[in-house]
Amino acid sequence: MNKKISVFLCIVVALCFVLTAASYAETAGVKAKKAGQAVVNYTANVAKESVNVVAETGKQGAGVITDAVKRTGEVVTGDVDKTKELVTEPLTGAAETGVTAVKETVDIPAKAAKGVWPKAAEKK
Repeated sequence: MNKKISVFLCIVVALCFVLTAASYAETAGVKAKKAGQAVVNYTANVAKESVNVVAETGKQGAGVITDAVKRTGEVVTGDVDKTKELVTEPLTGAAETGVTAVKETVDIPAKAAKGVWPKAAEKK
């Protein structure tokens, strides 16, 4: 009788170990899957933010060109007072566009990490 109880207890303890190991393996698998998804999502977010920066830079560049053409038209039609603006506005606009592009490019990693790794995005 004692042997049967001992064998039964050994089987119960062995099952507990097996169930614990299986549960741990399942948890580790879920964590690995989430980490893999985070890397893929981060990469996709970086690409999306990069496209946004390029689009915004293009819009600003187009605005600079439009303003330069408008100023040229004003100077050609006789508004000589706009000559200074004809020279300075494109330079100022190009510089502002460059600064904006650099600032937004620097912010890409933090913006991309927001949805993927919230704690990493908060450290900025």
